[in-house]
Amino acid sequence: MYYFMFIITLVYLAAGLAQYFIAPKVGPNPYFGFRVGYTLSDREVWNKANRFLGLLMTIHGLFLLPLSLILDVLWFLILFLVPMLVFIPIGIKYAANLLELKGAKSGIVGERKMEPIVLGFAWLITPMLFYSILLLYMAFTYPQLPSVLAVHFDAAGNPNGWATKESFFVSYAAYSLILPGTAYLFAYLGYRYPMYVHPGRTRFPRDAYLKTLFLAMDVALLFEIFIYYSIYLYAMQGIMLSIGYTLIFTIIIVLVPIGYLVSKWRR
Repeated sequence: MYYFMFIITLVYLAAGLAQYFIAPKVGPNPYFGFRVGYTLSDREVWNKANRFLGLLMTIHGLFLLPLSLILDVLWFLILFLVPMLVFIPIGIKYAANLLELKGAKSGIVGERKMEPIVLGFAWLITPMLFYSILLLYMAFTYPQLPSVLAVHFDAAGNPNGWATKESFFVSYAAYSLILPGTAYLFAYLGYRYPMYVHPGRTRFPRDAYLKTLFLAMDVALLFEIFIYYSIYLYAMQGIMLSIGYTLIFTIIIVLVPIGYLVSKWRR
């Protein structure tokens, strides 16, 4: 597992260096770099914003490199994902300020002339609802758990990682919070910086991307509930649920948001 986390960190570090050195040379494109409406609107903004984000990613990667060899997987993922999510609004604000300072060029719609992207109450409430269900379930079953429990399993279903129930409860709750946090972060950005959403050639409705993200986070939270139930079941009864269930959930997490986008595209 440490080897896998170390490889992930190396790939991330390489991506940061590529964004700093290569993205400005390539210029705005559909595939690579910090691709938001602000950066795609102006080459100078693209160059500076990509160098800025590339530098942050490189520093973050260097910080993570030694930690990837000693940290528990959940705490590693928290330290890996949370700063990345923080970098996104920082980068968008930085690019928006650059574009505002330079002045909108011909054909560019200013941010203040664009309507904020606002999602309905039903979309906004579901991530926190599912996260609350997870916390309540964890709190309800917590007294029943043994002091040390298996929290990670190999492909054959054999435990290969253990933790105290206290540390697991805190790390799992913190890690799962990243999912609704991601949804609400992008919802805020859609409201505050609506120009960051760039549909490109797809011509999807501007809110379709946010709704797809919320849908993916909802399904992922259901998956987190399932994972906790699997760990609880093994700790209490020694029963390990089939790896097939995990594969099914993984497929659902991928296909449901894609299916939603396809339905929007057909309309």
